[in-house]
Amino acid sequence: MKISAVVFDFGGVMTTSTMPQRVIALAKEKGIDWNVFVDGFNAHRLDYDAGHITLGEMYALIWGDAGLSVPDETTAAFMKADDESWCYRNERTLEWMKALKGRGFKIGILTNMAPKFAREHFESVFADFIALADAMVISGDEGIVKPQREIYDLLRSRIGLPAEELCFIDDVEKNVNGSRAAGWNAIRFATNDQVEADFEKFIL
Repeated sequence: MKISAVVFDFGGVMTTSTMPQRVIALAKEKGIDWNVFVDGFNAHRLDYDAGHITLGEMYALIWGDAGLSVPDETTAAFMKADDESWCYRNERTLEWMKALKGRGFKIGILTNMAPKFAREHFESVFADFIALADAMVISGDEGIVKPQREIYDLLRSRIGLPAEELCFIDDVEKNVNGSRAAGWNAIRFATNDQVEADFEKFIL
């Protein structure tokens, strides 16, 4: 199988943490049922990632859906925990990206990410990851999100390769399936050891 580029998701692949790990702890501290967030994120997170609403607006919608009156300072604490939870770098992924680049693979980044987070955190904290990318698509800059077909097609056009030569790495099954529906190859990320071993088998 000819693979010419490896395209990486951000959260859970380029990071060692995902948002629920921090927000669950804060929800317990504040006495708010975690299901409030599960329902709220299912309803509104992709609108935030697409840049249609702000983080503050997303949390306001979550509180409103649950019929909760939450003090502004509590909302601010959740927003802070949400942002900070994505800033834990997976250095092992960075080293793998460098190794793949050295072997001649193109590198892509395809992420669901709000534009404000991208400008205030991602572009600085993950600058060395970004520097390796031959093409990148941030959902909030485009108004489309994974697993919509259009976002995969946009990355493919930017990297300049046919879909069958792309391999997507993502920790979310629906996003992996979305890439396959667009004609890509894909591996679901669980651990660095697993994904690196699976990739080597994949390209044999």
